[in-house]
Amino acid sequence: MRRTLHALLLLTAAPAFAANYATCVLDKMPGVANDVAAYAVYNTCHDKFPGDVKQGSGRSFFGYDSSTECIADKARDTRSAKAAQFIGFACRKLYDEPNPFDKYVNPFEKYRN
Repeated sequence: MRRTLHALLLLTAAPAFAANYATCVLDKMPGVANDVAAYAVYNTCHDKFPGDVKQGSGRSFFGYDSSTECIADKARDTRSAKAAQFIGFACRKLYDEPNPFDKYVNPFEKYRN
């Protein structure tokens, strides 16, 4: 019984851990108050998760229904305009449907230092 409870807790807590760049941004960026900190979070997440994020990979039963719902929730208390922009990029990458032209555009690359 106790093992089952521990396994269940681990499974339900798993979505809280960053699995890719976009989820790292959504975990660390909300509430950022200035652009310097926003770039620091951006660089930290990019260094930890250098690979690309598959478009629409956050769409699931437990996720947000749309990117706008994600943006409204995650960027609500974020004072930095740049942090809010990064949150918007991450939400759109995770929750918008795949687009055939996405392979040609990476919105994050122009901010890489």
